[in-house]
Parts: sequence; C-alpha cells; structure tokens
Amino acid sequence: MTPEAFSDLACRLGSGVQVRPILDAVQFRIGDKAFATLGWPAAGWAVIKLSRKDQARVLGRSDAVTVEPGRRRNTGVTLVRLQGVDEDLMAEMLVAAFGEVYRQAGRGRGRRTGEEGVVLAGRG
Repeated sequence: MTPEAFSDLACRLGSGVQVRPILDAVQFRIGDKAFATLGWPAAGWAVIKLSRKDQARVLGRSDAVTVEPGRRRNTGVTLVRLQGVDEDLMAEMLVAAFGEVYRQAGRGRGRRTGEEGVVLAGRG
C-alpha cells in the first residue's frame, strides 16, 4: 500500500475527516481526536488507534500489523507497515478506528452515537 492510497482511504471515511500535517507525518482526525497518523514512527508506516478488541482481532492477520511497544501497547495503538498490508485489511482497520473516535467524540459532547454512525442529540 502506498501513502497516497492510505490517505485516500482515510479521507473517504466521512466529510468530517480533518487532515493535519505534523512535522513529517500527517494526522487524520475527527474533531480533536486522531484516529490515524501516516508517516509515523517513520516513512512507510502508519499508526492507527483501535479499540483493544479490534486490535486483538487484526493482529494475527498480517505480519505488517503490530502493537506499539512500551506503555501504550495495551491501549489499542497499532503500528502498520504500509508495504506489507493489503488494502482490504487497512480499510477495515481505518473504519474501526474512525468509528471508535467518532463514538468518543459524540460522548465527549454529551451526545451518543447510534449504531449506524448517526449522532443522536440529547441521548447519553
């Protein structure tokens, strides 16, 4: 997978996706929450913030997917080597990360996200 293909997948997730360059990396966000970073920890890599459940589900499916070492290893922070991952798995991970951050953003404003990804005002 190329960095351009990764960016295209991330940006197609919704009109609310914000792209923010940070040093030599590019962060993909919903509101103030990042769900993916391209070019980190180095060129040719990406970091995706999955739930621990989603992380456990994808870890054995590609040698290009691994947990971040150190203290964040149990928080869902997932490292992906772009060259070794197939587009379907990357799309699956990005959708899961986007959905998780979207739900968190909805809870942070005193709102709840419906199962179809629709924010339901006044619920929570």
